[in-house]
Formats: sequence, structure tokens, C-alpha cells
Amino acid sequence: MWFAIGYTAYPGQVHREVNEIKKICFIVALLAAAISISLFCGAWAQDAAEFATVRGNLSYGDGTWRANDFGWFYYDLDEDAGGEELQVKDVVGRTAKKGDITYLSRPWSKHFDYAPWGSYEVLALFGKLYLASYPDSSFTDEVSSLAKGELREILRDEDTEYTLTYNTTLPLAQGYSLTLGGISEKNDVVNFALYKNEKRVYDSVVSIGEDFVYKMGDVPVILVHLANAMGSEDGGFAEVNGIFQTSDSPIAKLVEGGILGNMKLEDLSEEGLEFRNAVDINLKRDSSVFLTQYLLLVVLDQPTLIYYPVGIIFEYGIQEIRGPAFSASTQIPVKLGDYDSSVTARWKSLNYSGFYFDPEDMLGDETLVLYSVQDRRVSPPSNPVVYEENNTAFQKGFQYTTLLEPKEFEFKPWGYYLVINFLGMQWFAGYDSSLAGTKASKSLLEKEYLGRVLIDEEYQGVAFVGNYSLQEGYEIRIRDLENDSIFLELLKDGASIEGSVVRSNSTYIYEKDLGDVDDLPIIMVHVDNVFNNISKGFATIDAIFQISDQFIIHVEEGNGIGEMQIVNVDPLGIWMVNDDYINLNRDSTVSLAPMMNIRVADNDTLRYYLYTQEYIVPSPSPPTIIVPDNVTSKTPASFTMIEQAAEIREVTVEIVDSSNRTVFSRDITNFGQGSGEFWMYNWVWNATTLQLSDDNGRIMDVGENLVPALLRLNQSSPEEQVGVYFNSAGRIGRILKSDSIYYVSRSEYEKLNVTSDYDSMLANETIRRNFIKIELDLSTLRFQDIVNGRLDPSAKNHTLHGTIDSLEPHVRVAGAEPGRYELRVRIENAVNAIQTMGDFFNVSRAPMRGISLGSAEISAGETASIPVEIPSSSVERWINLTYDSNNAQALGISGNCSPSWQLEEAKDLMRITFPANCSKAELSFKAIEPNEIIDINVTGWSGFEPEDITNGTITVLAGEGAADKAKKSNGPGYATFLLAIALAFYLRSKS
Repeated sequence: MWFAIGYTAYPGQVHREVNEIKKICFIVALLAAAISISLFCGAWAQDAAEFATVRGNLSYGDGTWRANDFGWFYYDLDEDAGGEELQVKDVVGRTAKKGDITYLSRPWSKHFDYAPWGSYEVLALFGKLYLASYPDSSFTDEVSSLAKGELREILRDEDTEYTLTYNTTLPLAQGYSLTLGGISEKNDVVNFALYKNEKRVYDSVVSIGEDFVYKMGDVPVILVHLANAMGSEDGGFAEVNGIFQTSDSPIAKLVEGGILGNMKLEDLSEEGLEFRNAVDINLKRDSSVFLTQYLLLVVLDQPTLIYYPVGIIFEYGIQEIRGPAFSASTQIPVKLGDYDSSVTARWKSLNYSGFYFDPEDMLGDETLVLYSVQDRRVSPPSNPVVYEENNTAFQKGFQYTTLLEPKEFEFKPWGYYLVINFLGMQWFAGYDSSLAGTKASKSLLEKEYLGRVLIDEEYQGVAFVGNYSLQEGYEIRIRDLENDSIFLELLKDGASIEGSVVRSNSTYIYEKDLGDVDDLPIIMVHVDNVFNNISKGFATIDAIFQISDQFIIHVEEGNGIGEMQIVNVDPLGIWMVNDDYINLNRDSTVSLAPMMNIRVADNDTLRYYLYTQEYIVPSPSPPTIIVPDNVTSKTPASFTMIEQAAEIREVTVEIVDSSNRTVFSRDITNFGQGSGEFWMYNWVWNATTLQLSDDNGRIMDVGENLVPALLRLNQSSPEEQVGVYFNSAGRIGRILKSDSIYYVSRSEYEKLNVTSDYDSMLANETIRRNFIKIELDLSTLRFQDIVNGRLDPSAKNHTLHGTIDSLEPHVRVAGAEPGRYELRVRIENAVNAIQTMGDFFNVSRAPMRGISLGSAEISAGETASIPVEIPSSSVERWINLTYDSNNAQALGISGNCSPSWQLEEAKDLMRITFPANCSKAELSFKAIEPNEIIDINVTGWSGFEPEDITNGTITVLAGEGAADKAKKSNGPGYATFLLAIALAFYLRSKS
């Protein structure tokens, strides 16, 4: 005879050997089924969350929550200590008058881990522990931080033994470290030196058996006990075996009358502190009322007042989410069938945040009870002991129960479906139940399966002809719209499944066999209205519901999950019990099942609570960025960023000019130095940009990434969005988009590890079309800038010319133009992303120390102007240039400072003379032959020594001039930045 609390009996005990076999079979089944693996090994995995919430018991009027029953408050399980308490009293209607909500905290005594130091006073404030005071002791007079309103965080309290030598240090928190300065000849005294951030801040001579004490004011913040020391000719060592540290400055400073959210500090003393609500608070229906930044009252959407407190945890790391604590002496009255009984512990969805609870729909009916414990041992349940004379019954063991609940569709006309909350997650149970008195045909639960709801949405969506994505690869394609109906096609992973005509105010339903349930509706779409006119038709879709056809689990009787075993699955719900003995040993943890762990106190008295863990990763914080005030063009400039964020996925930096055009972009994710949630990034910008060789136009410097551009293969082809990769020499290495390669250079082709070499590929037209689609002298590129974060196509077309081995135009490095620039940073971690703007700096012109020649792109017969610049000087200087006089005719030289030239065309030589204080000139050339690249190279100089030389080129095109081509090119705008077309694309992944 078995009894469930308040419900129908479940089946008798299965023989333990059979249970173990079924548990093994269940695990094997999980390993064999990808769906089950995903759920049982992934659904309860430690995925990062931005924050966690902890709820307390429900209240229906006045309420009190203490540290041992409200998991957000700090609670010392070992000592059964925690001084926090929240009270709501004298609620009239739904109003708590000013002063009727009280938060108070009282200090308590806590033993140092190093026992000879005795104890100190601590105080919990809004779930965190702080130092309150020290009593009079061997290392300090009595001193109270709390009385001063100073809260210092406790960073370290341990009795672990450490050995210090002259070559090792004792690392402490907040950048402190303790070093061994010297040992006396008698080996009884040690000189310690304390450092903070590598700066020496304190020295102290300590005898063996005494303590190193470092104080801020009169408050000890670092204690280290010296246990032993020994010196020698080769060195020496010191052993320490007690360490205590608090923050060296107060984390918070409290003053009476201070306001924190809606709470006012009314009393502050050595005896503790007390906050009260500073204003009347209306606990209105379906609301959340913040008392402080991280503590609020959640009021349910119910006709009578029901509310509960919620605490929010934002601290980085694996955080413990606990329920109420219980002890061996706890007795909670319950019903065992028709009999009166009791349990020694009970956790429910209403008091344990590891169980699922939906306050909006009041859904959540998970319960874990512990019937009894004998000498710290929990027996498996068996037939209960019944005492008919007083109508009582007693049971043993743990019992987990979760019950079926109806949930209203978001689209109310559809009515209800059935859910069950299992191990802290809500699952789809079916559309009907035999509890209604008829046989259920659409119930997963009654076939011992559970599913997952993917979409349950009501909204007003206007749909036109086209494709609309659902979950798990499903798509809805609206192919036609008539006056009062639409033709809807359902696809899965691109393949058509079925088509259907759906009329106005009706529901499209797609059914599929799931588990052992035939024809289970897994997709429902409600079409409200269909409109059609001469120009365009559309429909309004106001509801979509979808359940997963991949994520289902089998909840068969006999399956073992952790220390628990499923003993009953019926239309009411699921029951689990421990199928073996469980020991609640002192200072231990017991994992019962996912989301259910028991922590046991390190105390002679048995005391324990239920807990789970959540991995909290807060959103990135606004970083601290150090930028130089002024940067000289073509000179390296260092940038530093300090960021508090964990699980960082990507960090990108952009430098934009005064027109908000991005000139430099880099992914600096791998530059980070640090750990946990504290990181530092250092990077350098050389104050340069990229300049195209044909017209000196500037494009974004994106490093190893792809520059976005619009490619036109020929005059009859449309423009296509592509990415262009420039190699370290400035040459085009690849032109591609996500599904096609338009060009790959010889060096980049070799990185592909394909069977044919580059020349063989070029010779085979079939293979060539896979890698080379551009047409020399016909294909054009329009590079795109990023302006204010949006793609902005240039009006300039650049004809692809040269040879397949050396495609033109190329890029070269040029100094950044003088002006005001801005640094923008985007930081993305596992939960969120932020972007910072507004860090400005100036770029000033670099002194000219080299020789710089410009470049131009013209057609045969046209004239090109080539600028020349050298360093200014008080003496005359000259430079020699060479060029191809067969393809370019030198026409003249001009300049404001009267530069002159001498030509020796037979030798293709030109000498330019610059008078004193003259540094610039303009050369004019006429192009003779088409399809040529004319190099203008510096070959000599006098009167100065250049630091660098930039040679020039004249690119002579075939046909009409570049200006005419620019006039004829179209320029459609692009609102979406498509740089992602080639990130991690085929070529990139193999480079």
C-alpha cells in the first residue's frame, strides 16, 4: 500500500535489482537518442544567465521572511545564523503605509577559521556578508565598522598553511602580496613587507606565534599568523597558517536618513540597522514593486492580495539558489491519503526557485518532501505505518511530485493545452486528458512522454506572399492570396511537406506522430483576415503555436534520474522517490536529481536545505578607455581598455573620422589579458588608412577581414554584394560572397589545398569558372564605406585590370588625414552586447620626411596630374624620377614655389629641382597607349635623406575615361551592412 500526499495511491515497490536494470536501460536509451541527450545533458546544463531571481514564500496580507526561509538573504547553514528579516505589516486593502515595510539586519558572532583568533562580528545587508566589528583581542582593540556606517567586504578567512621564501610571495586579494623581508639569526623573528600593485606599502617585524596586522585607520584589514620560521645561508622560509582579509576601503558608507530605493535607513548602530519604506506603497494587482535596486515585491494578478519577495543576483560566477532550511526536529503536518501525517522538510514551487513557477498564470506544482530521517540516514519509501486509532500514517524517504496543469493559449479562442513542470522546466503534456472522463487521444503524458513548446504567440502580423520562418527548420510559404483565403505551403529544411488553403478566421493545423501519439498537432497558425486589391494582397496572422518534434523525453516508470526513480506516471502527474538509502552526512552535498541538491551543515545538529546552481554572467560594463589626446599621422598610437565582463565572445574597435566614416576596424578579442570578469586590452593604431592605387581614394582598413564592395562583372551584369580581401602586400587576394568565388590570387589559391595547381586551374575553363569569374578591363568594383554604422556605397567605379596574377587596383598605406577622430568599441559576451562611443582624439599632420608621388587612372589621350612632395628645407634640393616615355608624354611642371625640371626622354629620366623652402610640385603627363600601367619611380636625390619613398603610377584604361564611367554607373543604396557575407566563409576557413 503506497500513498501520495493528498492524492491517489501509486504502485507498489519494484524489486531493487529490476530498478537498477531499468535505470541502466534508461541511461542507454538516452545515449542512443539524440533528442534525449540534448535534453538531459543540455537542458539542465550551466548555460549563462544575465541574472538569477530568488523568491520567498507567498503572503496573503502581512508577511515575514527570514534568512533561513528566504534564499536571497545570507544564511550560514553551519551555524544557523543570518540576521536579515523583511516584514510587511498592517496592510490596508492593497496599501502598505509609510513605515509599515521593514527590513532589518542584526550582527552576529562568527568564528575565525583560524580558531586562536577567536571570533568577529558580521552583518548581512541585502544578501551579502560584511565585517561589523572586532572585539578586543590580541591584535586589536575593540572597533566597530558598523557603528561608523562602513561596510567592508570579507575577502578571505582561512586556516590553510602557506610557506614563504625569499623567492615566493603570499598573494592576497585587491592586488596585495606579502613577502619575506628577512629572518633573525635566532630564527624567531621575521620581517614582512606588504605590497599593493607591486608598490611597497607596509613593513612589520613579527615573532613566531604572533600576527602580522595591517590596518586602515583603526580597522585591521589583513591578518596573517606566523607559525614558524627558519633561516639558512642559502635562504630561509616562514610558515603562516591563518589568513584573514577584508576590503581596504568600505564597499558602502551608510548614514541614518539615507534613502535606498523606496527604503530609508531609520536606525544605525552597533546593534544593527533598520530600513523602512519612505513612502506609501501600493501593492496593486499584477505589479512589481522595487524596495531597493535588487529586492522587490511581486504582486500576482489575482482578485485578492497575494504577493511574495524576490531578490535578484547579478554577481558573476556560479551562484547557489536555495530554498528554506530544515532540521531533524522540523515537523510539517500533511495528508497521506486520508490519513494525518507529517514531513520533516517540504520544498514547493512557491518557496524554492529551482522549481518552475509562472506568476502570471499561477502555474507551478512541483513538490519535494522528506518524510523522515533516522540518524542522518534516509530510507527508501515502503508501505506506510498506519495507526487507525488516531487516523495517522507515517512514511519514509524523499518523494518528488509534479502535477498536470492547464495553460491558456496566448490566443484565447484556442482555449487551453496541458503542461507539467518537471525538474524545474515546463513541458508540454498534451491537448486532452482522461481526467475529463473520456479517453485521451492527444496526451503525451499518458503515453509517458513530455514535449516542449517552442512558440505560443498572439500578435498582429501582416503577411504578404513569401516565406516566414518558424522553429526547427520549419517555414510557412504563402504562395497565393485570394479574396477570402490564402494558399499556405509548409516546408521543413527547405523541402515541401504539404500545402493547404486557409480561409479567413480559421486555423491551419499540421499534425505529426510524436512519441506514441498519432496525429498530434505540432503547428497551428490562425489567419484572421485576407485582403486583396488590384495592386497587392495581404493577410493578417494573429496567432502561431508550435511544439518541438525533436525534443521529447520518455518518462517511463522505473527510469532512474540521479538518486531518484520514477515510480508512477498517470493522468495526474509524475511521482519519484529515492530507490536506495541516502546519507545526510555532516558537511556534505547530495545530488538527488537535476535542480535538486541537498547541502548539509557542518554541525552536530542535522540541518540542510535544497539548492541548485546558476551560472551568472552580467552584461558587459561600460569600459574604462585610455586614448591619447593627440596622434601624429603615420605614427603608432597606443590605446588601453579595462573591462569588467565575463564570457567575452567578441571585442571590436572602430576608428571613425569627423564625417563618421569608419577608417579602421579590428577584432581585438584575442588581445585580452586577465581572467574571470576583469580584462585589459591594449592595441595600436598606426594612424594610417588604406589608399587605392588608381585614384588615391581611401577605403576601410579592416585587417584580415573583407572590405565590402559591389561587383559588376560586365556592363550587362547587375551589381552583386561581395567582400574583397587585400593581402599584406596590398594586392587583391580574393573577391567572394557567401556562395560564390569571383577571384582568387595564386597565393590564396595555394591555401585551398585543392588537387590542381593554379596554372592548371586557369587552363581548364570548367574549373576556372569556379574560381575566376571576373573579366579583366570589364569588371568593376565599387567599394563601400561604413558611415554611422551603415553601409555607404562609393560613387566611384574601379575597373579591375592588370593580370590575373597581379590584379589592379592595389592599396597602399597612407597617413591618416588630420582632424578629429572617435574611438568606438563593441563588447559582446555570452548574454548581451554594448557599444561605447564618445572617446575623441585628434590626428595632426606628420612632418614630411620622405618622398611621395601620387597616382592616377586615365584613358589613352587624357592628361594625368601627379603630385610630388618632399621635405621642406632652407636649401635647394633635387630628385630623379624614371618613367616610360613610350607610353606617357611629360607635359609640364607647376607649383606655387617655382619648382623646375630637366628631361632626358631618351633615358626616361626626369630631374625635379626644388628651390629653398619649396616642397611641392605637380607633374602633367599625357597617356599614349591604352591598357598600360606606367610606373613613376624615384631613383635619386640630393640635399636631404628621405626616410621613406612612395612611388607613383599612371593606369591607362581602354575605352572611355574614368569620369565618364562614373557618370554612367548606377548607385543603389544599401541599408543593411553585409560584411558578414564572407566571415568564416570557405576560403577564409581554409586560409
